[in-house]
Amino acid sequence: MGGILRPRAVATGVAVMVVLSGCQPFGADHDAERFVRPGAPKVSPSNIYTATVERGPQPDGAETWVAVIIDESGAEVFHDDDAFGAGRETRITWLSNEDQLWLLSREVGSAHVDRNPDGRWVKTTVSPDADSVPDEIRELLDA
Repeated sequence: MGGILRPRAVATGVAVMVVLSGCQPFGADHDAERFVRPGAPKVSPSNIYTATVERGPQPDGAETWVAVIIDESGAEVFHDDDAFGAGRETRITWLSNEDQLWLLSREVGSAHVDRNPDGRWVKTTVSPDADSVPDEIRELLDA
């Protein structure tokens, strides 16, 4: 009887460790919670701004997203002029340690949105090869 219970106990212990460690089996997207999606806005690290996405134009029936940033009063402070193709190839996320929104797209390229000293938010297109891409963002681009 001990031989039957031992493998079960080991399997149960491993399952508990996986759950407690936050691991997700079968190649699940570990960073999915960090990304802005329709109906799933994300608050900036300072808790002052919130990034949202609106559904954009649908050329040829393809869904697109437009990035929007609002402040804590609900005022829109940035509304992207460009639409990104929706889905796995587009990811929108805050840098974890500052209020810098990253728009990551394998289809049209990547950019970040920053608040200038004058209060305006400005989008800057970047090359994935540029040294200025933070490591955490580079890891998302490589994923």
